[in-house]
Parts: sequence; structure tokens; C-alpha cells
Amino acid sequence: MTRRSSARLLLTLAALAAGPSLAADARADEARQEAPSTIAVVSAPGDRFGLRVVAELESLGFRTVILDPAADEPASRAFLEASARDAGAIAAIRAVPSGGGVEVWIADRVTGKTVLREMADDAGDAGAPGRDAALALRVVELLRASLLEAALPAPPPGELPATPEIREKLRILAPAALADAPSPSPPPPALRVSLAPGALLSPGGLGAAASLDLGVAVMPSEHVGVVAFTAIPLTGARLDRAQRSVGLSVQLTGAGVRLTTRADRWAPSADLGLVVVSLHGAGMAVRSGFGDGESSAMTVAPFLRLGLAFAVTPRFRLRADVLASAIVEGVSIQSAERDIATWGQPMMLSSAGVDLGWF
Repeated sequence: MTRRSSARLLLTLAALAAGPSLAADARADEARQEAPSTIAVVSAPGDRFGLRVVAELESLGFRTVILDPAADEPASRAFLEASARDAGAIAAIRAVPSGGGVEVWIADRVTGKTVLREMADDAGDAGAPGRDAALALRVVELLRASLLEAALPAPPPGELPATPEIREKLRILAPAALADAPSPSPPPPALRVSLAPGALLSPGGLGAAASLDLGVAVMPSEHVGVVAFTAIPLTGARLDRAQRSVGLSVQLTGAGVRLTTRADRWAPSADLGLVVVSLHGAGMAVRSGFGDGESSAMTVAPFLRLGLAFAVTPRFRLRADVLASAIVEGVSIQSAERDIATWGQPMMLSSAGVDLGWF
């Protein structure tokens, strides 16, 4: 065997011998990279407080690794960051005794911050189980508060990204999702004013009349409020007969309670109350059970009004309403002392217009 052949054989044997070790190291490095939610706890083995912190972290689903610090190694940012990197962890925690309790160091590689916090010992003697549990829980909450900064629209720059696994464990949104998340919708305006043309109709011989419906609604709560409205006549209901033409002008003024549902776009409503009906006749006598006059009368009736609003903006809506009512004793329209028509059993006002919110 030549010298060159011997050297080649030795290299081959050395590579075969080192293969398992290199493969193991590669698998360890790969496992380390695939453990994005590992937390390093720098604590002496068997330390009760360190073990309690580990238990709290593992209850949240984090993987943990305990690192034994050198006896003379002081707590510092450089030491913690190096410990986290060596362990392939996203953060390292170390707690050292202090005069008033414990001094907690947290190196967070996701936000690139190192947090130092003095935690007072308010739970009893050092080493007591209750004391360890209370302080460990506060340490974990301090870590969570630091990691939650990764959800800010402009998160602090760190060595590692906040992976989906970390976000799932902490229930935090990605910055882009947080920026795109819809903000809570403001409450709708409590005072609304409506303006709507409409048509007033009642069977009994007279035709329909045009009116202008003006309304005000005050909604101190989302579902219940009060309303008031008036329907101003624009034209009168007319009846044309041979050699005689008569007309009736009707104004409605009402108030009641509004029931509605909160909706982003569509808002149905129902109004219940009483309406005062004022009638004025031209060329006729108007008589009702509530009050009589040669050409005018007034009466009161209950009403039900159903409405539907569509919100173009929170303050500007399009709405339509239908009001139904009935005068109990009815209204008699007389000409030459003879009844020629009746009105108000029942009556209906339909309107469509705009609804404006102010406050």
C-alpha cells in the first residue's frame, strides 16, 4: 500500500467516525432553531424559586431550560443575552435576592429589551411556598408584558421575530393585523332630527293629501327613547261634487316611545303613542266626538309607527316610516247638513326622507 493510499484511507475512516457526532450536532442545532418558544431560566439546580418560575412558564405552554450560572457570575444584560442565545431561547430570566425581595432580570430577544425590576417580598418569609408562587407569577407576567410589545404597530426591533407560536400562546395580534383591526364603533348620536315628505290617506270619500313630516327622537339608550313629530299639511284632501267642491286640511302632532335595535347599517324601529288630529274644512262642516266646529275640529287617537333607517354615515341616515291610527268615534264631513264623507277610520301616513344625528 502506498503512502498516498494510506492517507486517503485514514481520512475516510475519520470522516466515518465523525459522522454520527456531526449529525447529532446538526440535529441539535435544528431542534434548537425549531424551538421558538423556549425560555431559559438562569437558576441553580434545585432552587425552589427557579423551579416555580419554570412551572408557571410551562403552564403557558412554553418550553424551558434551566441554566446553572457560575457562583461568581453577576446578573447583567450581556450575560443574560448570551445565555439566551446559547440555549436557543427567545428570552432568559434570572432572579437574584435583594434587600426588599428579589431583583428580576429578563432579556427579551423578541423586542430586543432587557427588563430589570425590583419586586418586593410581600408574601411572607423567604423560601415559603406562597411567597415563591406569588413572585414567580409576577415574573411571568413581566415577561408577558415585554413580549406583548411585539403587537404594537411599530414593535421594538429585536433579534428574533414574534413567531405564530408565540402569538398564539400570548394571544397577541401581528402588527399588520392590529393596524387593520376595526376600531370599536362609537355610540350612535342620542339626538336625531328627521325631515320627510309624505302622504296622508284615510278611506271614507276624501283623497290623499301631501304633508311634511318633521320629527325629533331622543335615545338615551341603545334600544329605548322618546319621539315627537308633527305632520304639516302641504295640500288638502278634496272631494269634488256637482256644483260643489270641498277640501279638508289635516295636521298631526304626536309623541310617544321608540323601541329600536342597534345596527351598523339597518336600524328598524317601532313608535307607540298618542297623536292629536287637527282638521280644518273648506266649504264643509267638520264634526267629531271630541270637539265640533263649523269648519274645524280636533281629536286624539293612539298611533303605531314602524320605521326603517339605513345609515349612510353614523350621523346621516335615510329612513322611511308608516304611521297607522284610527279615531275611535270618527269624523263626519257635512255639506248642506248632510254627511258626504268620513275621515279617520282608519288613517295612514307614509313618509320617506332623511334622519340627522346631532349628539
